[in-house]
Amino acid sequence: NSSSDRESVVPSAEDLKIPKPTGEPGRPGRGGYTLYDALNWSPKAYARFKKYMHDVIDNDLETKLSASAQSPEQFEIVRNKAAGEFPDLQNYVNLWPIDDIILTRLKYMSRCARQ
Repeated sequence: NSSSDRESVVPSAEDLKIPKPTGEPGRPGRGGYTLYDALNWSPKAYARFKKYMHDVIDNDLETKLSASAQSPEQFEIVRNKAAGEFPDLQNYVNLWPIDDIILTRLKYMSRCARQ
């Protein structure tokens, strides 16, 4: 029974990151969660993130369109800007807070545009 028979259980960098909660963002009453609660940031830090993201989304994406109808290149530009402005987001698996805030903002804005 040699040591090569045992697999090393060293977590990968991605395993150490904060996972995305189950459910849909912005739907806490329906099995989802609020991004504010999930991040558990100070109110000031969250407000800064939200304002920054709304400004970038409103300027760089087509707010009349859903997330799936966006240009993948523009979507990536917004993700990169956010990751650069808020380095702590690297602690989250696949930068899920960025995607969540983009999706909820576009859902809200495209719904407003249809009314």
